[in-house]
Formats: sequence, C-alpha cells, structure tokens
Amino acid sequence: MNWITANKEQLFQVSSDIFGNPIGYYSKATEKISGGQKREGEPFTSVDTGNFFKGFYIKVDNNKIMFGSTDSKTDEILKSKHWLSHELFGLTDENLAEIIENNILPYLQLESRKQLDI
Repeated sequence: MNWITANKEQLFQVSSDIFGNPIGYYSKATEKISGGQKREGEPFTSVDTGNFFKGFYIKVDNNKIMFGSTDSKTDEILKSKHWLSHELFGLTDENLAEIIENNILPYLQLESRKQLDI
C-alpha cells in the first residue's frame, strides 16, 4: 500500500479522518440531489466529481510529509460546515504503522546492508 492509496481508502472506504473519526453523513437533501445514489445517514465517501481524489498528492517539505489535493474545491471542502472533521489529509496510526512495517523498514534494511556490504 502506498501513502496516497492509504489516505484515499480512509476517506472513501472507511469514511474516517486521520484520527479514525467519522468525516460526515449524507443528509436527506443530498439523497434527493443525488437521485438516491447517496442515502441519508450513509457515511461520506468524499467522492462527487472525482477530482478531489484524482488531485491527491504527497510532498516532503522541511522534513515533513504533506498531503493535499490539487482540486479547486479543496478549500471549500475543508471549510464546509457539513463535514464532522477537516483532518482529511494524512494517515491513521494503523495505516502509518503498516507503511512503516511493509515499506520503510524493508527499504532501510536493504540500504543498510548495501552500505555495510553484507
């Protein structure tokens, strides 16, 4: 699993923020607007046009890993009163631990062995 995929899955499949808390639930109005595709009380999937997910990126800035989206509606989404949480970008502790164990640690071990010539 990569960083971006993990962040997308948290929002789309689990409907949770970086702390594992719900991001929101669809209203009756959303159910009507969507023609029933999004039902009242169902957790947000973070998908409308798909541009939010398509625009996901990750960058390293001053030794910090930063997540974001290039979607023009990102600021609108993050400021919306309809979301229960605005902590959408990043990984839960569980996803971060999985990436460390499955991706980062093996890489560090391999590079260490190369440096030590073992």
